Amino acid sequence: MRILVTGGGGYLGVWVTRKLLEKGCSVRIFDRFCYGRSVLDTVSPSPLLEVIQGDIRRLQDAPQLFEGVDAVIHLAGLANDPSCDLDPEMALDVNVESTVELAKQAMQAGVSRFVFASSCAVYGQGVFELLDEESPANPVSTFGKTKLQAEQALLSMNEGDFEPVVLRLATLFGWSPRMRFDLAINQMVATAMRQQRIIVRGGGEQWRPFLHVQDAAECMSLLVQAPVKKVRGEIFNVGADEQNIRIRALAEKVADRFSGVTVEAPKDDDDLRTYRVQFSKIEERLGFKCTHGMVEGIDEIRVALENAAFDPFSEEYFNAKRMKQLMQTPVDQGGEPVAARFIPLAKPYLGKEEEEAILKALRSGWLTSGPQVNAFEKAFCDTVEAKACVGVSSCTAALHLCLVDLGVKPSDEVITSPLTWASTGNTILNMGAKVVFADIDPTTMNITAETVERAITERTRVIMPVDLAGHPCDLDALRVVSQRHGIPIVEDAAHALGASYKGAPIGSVAPMTCFSFYAIKNITTMEGGMIALNDVEQAKRLQLLATNGMSASAWDRYGRSAVPHPPEVVTPGYKYALGNVSAAIGLEQLKKLDDFMAARKRLAHMYTAVLSELDEIELPIESADIESAWHLYIIRFHLDKLNKTRDELAYALRCENIGTGFHFHGLHLHQYYRETLGMRPEDYPVATRECQRLLSLPLHPQLTDKNVHEVVSALKKVLHHAKK
Repeated sequence: MRILVTGGGGYLGVWVTRKLLEKGCSVRIFDRFCYGRSVLDTVSPSPLLEVIQGDIRRLQDAPQLFEGVDAVIHLAGLANDPSCDLDPEMALDVNVESTVELAKQAMQAGVSRFVFASSCAVYGQGVFELLDEESPANPVSTFGKTKLQAEQALLSMNEGDFEPVVLRLATLFGWSPRMRFDLAINQMVATAMRQQRIIVRGGGEQWRPFLHVQDAAECMSLLVQAPVKKVRGEIFNVGADEQNIRIRALAEKVADRFSGVTVEAPKDDDDLRTYRVQFSKIEERLGFKCTHGMVEGIDEIRVALENAAFDPFSEEYFNAKRMKQLMQTPVDQGGEPVAARFIPLAKPYLGKEEEEAILKALRSGWLTSGPQVNAFEKAFCDTVEAKACVGVSSCTAALHLCLVDLGVKPSDEVITSPLTWASTGNTILNMGAKVVFADIDPTTMNITAETVERAITERTRVIMPVDLAGHPCDLDALRVVSQRHGIPIVEDAAHALGASYKGAPIGSVAPMTCFSFYAIKNITTMEGGMIALNDVEQAKRLQLLATNGMSASAWDRYGRSAVPHPPEVVTPGYKYALGNVSAAIGLEQLKKLDDFMAARKRLAHMYTAVLSELDEIELPIESADIESAWHLYIIRFHLDKLNKTRDELAYALRCENIGTGFHFHGLHLHQYYRETLGMRPEDYPVATRECQRLLSLPLHPQLTDKNVHEVVSALKKVLHHAKK
């Protein structure tokens, strides 16, 4: 029988591994070994033993974990109250969600028996004097609550060939090769020997049951092979009735084994955790009885401490102390991530209003063209103070239509920024035109009037500035260049909805402004875009181009007011129209834009306030007379002060559960632009330098203050360990 033991290198896991090997079982240990692998030296070498190092939260890193496994003993987790209270979210992730995922993967692999090490801590503030497995659980600590949640999840999976078994272990004690001194009896012995006193906190009248670590291991080895009908779907308390004891009495029992040791019980807040547990079920069902008593455990710890030269109060013997140290250590050096859960770079914010709008649009039967499109276009005009708006399928489509309307043809040139998404350059190239990049301002990372003017030739047909991260370009200066050379401007404002330039909303400043409603933009329609214009006649032409050049849209052709003659193709157009369902979402999103923008601005200012002290990074700015849309919060590393590259820093942050983005890797550095178009890094030196040191931090309306704190803490942690 091959048994997978998660946490097999831990305080209990080492003994479980030994017991199983003694009984002839094959054992596969899966353990993070955050206390080191030296504990394995205490286990006799055996061909039946296999060790896999890994984190229970990242099972994807161990794809062969369940290969050939017949049963699982799941010990891995955050153990004890102090460890779990450091970060309740981490406790939930490790003790509950990772347990459920482990069980699901075990089921998929055909593993039947799944023994889960829970705790009598689930009884918390016991509601009765004596507690058995049928008594209500009443956990009062994060540890107890997460163990109970994991129990409930596992028992709900009791079906088919899957056989979950829950063991509620009493508080462990006794000597182990991977020793812990943060357990009550073990700690009392150490303090008695080193300090000649034992301090009892929490009142001392609370009841607790105790269990020798070797008895717990013996029980585990018994349960993993017990008859199915006796254990499947069952909960067993594991301990001994005679080892229920009040904490004050326990301290006195320990003190009695030494001379001159006093017990102190300072007046303190009562400890709400008090549970006196009965253990008859496991004895009656399986014949299990504890064979190691408290006095034996006290004495073996005393002897070990007398014969060993180590400090029982050092970090390695206390889970919470060790966890605090791991939280300060980068993950790629074996540490713990700052954020317990992944914080995404961006995230759409959709509510009940959008759900209802979608249903209404679906039930209307108008999925593509429809009344919501016109309503959205009008509402958007009002928002950005444009004279006309045309809804389209994407910002890419918006840019393309503008270039088509302006007559851009093969061999013509369009000037734009090298720091932009691929769509900007690709749209130009796919028309057969030539992309001409203008280098960027090192402060705003936007193109400038000066760099644009230097790039103009007799073949230049359009200037396409990009409002990077939602910070508008200097549109007045660009307008001067545009008018001097007679070259129109098409503003790529994919990031800039909600921004303003000298008091005017972006969308009302340039003659043609293109917006994006992609999933993570400042508002979303899932996919979609908008062209804002100051020329109504031009809007009509663009509307025609967006609907295949047909003289009537589907709404015009099939609605109740449809004209009684076939529509005609007036010009060869494109299928770029925005759909009715998307527009319905957009209408509801637009109502929330002010709140979204207020949240983005507040979060950006929080970042700036707390990161301004860091010498290793440069922060984004808002130019005078500019109000940024804060679509992105882009920092730039001073790489001369660090021993890691930008990409290595991004990876380190990802290990800390922080999502990041590269906005953007200069288009002139991409393979096609290098190899086919012959562009070189030195052609645009500022863009080349800046794109190699920039990184976007998470920024979206659902980001909480706690998330910002975690992002900042992770960044500081990573930078601290990357300093030269």
